[in-house]
Amino acid sequence: MKRIYFGALALVLGFSATTTLPAQQMAQPTEGTRFGLGIGASLPMGDYGDVDKMGYNLLGVLQMPLASTPVHLRIDGLYSQTAHDGVSGSTDVLGGTVSALYHLGDRLGATRPYLLGGLGFFNVDRGVGGSETKIAFGFGGGVLFSLAGLNAFAEARYMSVQTSGSSVSFVPVSVGLMFGY
Repeated sequence: MKRIYFGALALVLGFSATTTLPAQQMAQPTEGTRFGLGIGASLPMGDYGDVDKMGYNLLGVLQMPLASTPVHLRIDGLYSQTAHDGVSGSTDVLGGTVSALYHLGDRLGATRPYLLGGLGFFNVDRGVGGSETKIAFGFGGGVLFSLAGLNAFAEARYMSVQTSGSSVSFVPVSVGLMFGY
């Protein structure tokens, strides 16, 4: 339960992290093709959370607008590692998703929340018994904001990899920078 509170707190902090004066506000470049890099915490959920502790994740993002709509096509790669609880070893999760991302709010706003959801493939290696690559789905949300003249993001997603006989579900909470034109 603490993991859910941690993820919610991180998302709320991301939404409230950008208080700027009107003269300082700059429009977010949310309408062009962009790429981003992020890092954060991975929170195992369900049965996966019973055997592994919180870990870390690395995130790479490519985002492209669909016409003149608030909808973007997002392709991302995610690597997550969590340590086993009580025994040595770790679980590595590596894969990618293709998602639809929907921007909320004013496209010229200094902060811009978004929702995303999609499908992908992930390889899960629990360190024993080999690894397997399976289909996955994920959904979540985040916010884009200015940070010292840079374009930053904070997001949290629920990810579930449909492994044999069960699923590996986790919440990656990531922060990072977006670059684009």
